[in-house]
Amino acid sequence: MKSTGLKFILLRACARPFAHAALASAAIAIASGPLCLPAAAQIPPSDGAGGPGMTLISSPADAWVALRGSSELMGNSPLDLGPGWSGRYIVTITAPGCATARGALFFPPRGSRPYSLSDPPGVSGGLLLRSLNVPGVPELMSGSQRRGLALLTAGAGGVLAMTRDHIKYRDNLANPDEESQDRARNFRYARARWALYTGAVWGLSALDYIVRPRMSLLESIPTRVTVGTPRLKRADVVWRSILIPGAGQDYANRRVRGLFWLGASLSSGAAFIIADESHYRIRTKLGRARALLAAASPGEVPDRQADVDHFTSLEETSRRLVHELTIGTAGIYLANIIDAGIVPLNGGSTAVKKASIEAPLGARRAAIALRYRF
Repeated sequence: MKSTGLKFILLRACARPFAHAALASAAIAIASGPLCLPAAAQIPPSDGAGGPGMTLISSPADAWVALRGSSELMGNSPLDLGPGWSGRYIVTITAPGCATARGALFFPPRGSRPYSLSDPPGVSGGLLLRSLNVPGVPELMSGSQRRGLALLTAGAGGVLAMTRDHIKYRDNLANPDEESQDRARNFRYARARWALYTGAVWGLSALDYIVRPRMSLLESIPTRVTVGTPRLKRADVVWRSILIPGAGQDYANRRVRGLFWLGASLSSGAAFIIADESHYRIRTKLGRARALLAAASPGEVPDRQADVDHFTSLEETSRRLVHELTIGTAGIYLANIIDAGIVPLNGGSTAVKKASIEAPLGARRAAIALRYRF
């Protein structure tokens, strides 16, 4: 019996270290429990709002994405959004070899799929209706401030000139004398030319808005949304510049270049209208001077002939100016198309950064994070 008791004591003494080791292992396992759970039992990520977050993915991958709304976030895709993100956000996507696209997303409360609030790629009835807004306004509302201001300025200038000529036309039309009637015809001609110019600017504004690159919503589920931007192709750049000067360059992310061609075309067109209006007015005066010469008495002939010679010289100079401006406007348009055929297609989108800054701001949260991708 003593031998048996001794064996029991020795076994109990030897078992204590193993028991302590087992307890220690259990404590470690409890402390690191989530790391030891099976993959199917892991808890989904959360930002503390009590549910899974949202992941924003881009096509192409690793594009630079900016979201602006009640909060702001920007960085390389994919972007992790917490469940607290909700509401309307403007999304801008920039990637190498792609057009920079812009759109609007609405993130509903948790458990629902995000959806697009902006026009998808392609032509639709709603897009056509919105494009017929005041010249330049569609571009301003879609984030293209410089092109919008150029078109708005040209359109407003055309309307003001047309209104001025209409008022002067009505004033002179009320006077029965021949000179007033001549001036009335001159202002009527100028009013018609400015109406054509304003209509052309309006059409350019509508087309420029229709052909702008737009964000594509490729996938949308409660925990993930995928957005895309179009790849740059030479044909897409060229045909846009054929329709609207500078639109192809703007599509290729060369916005200053595109603005130059648009501004040059609008300015050259306005200069042509002014020169053509002046030429018509000089022709009217020349016709009146010839009529007075034909009815002049012998003593009035020298003075009337001097007037005819003066207006003849002015008419020739004015006609040459109109011709030169016609050639110049056509040359600007053709140069714009040639430039669209050679403009680099990666300009403005190659600076997709490995470092990203995220700054979600809201009424109940504020944070800033710096991320660097290796």
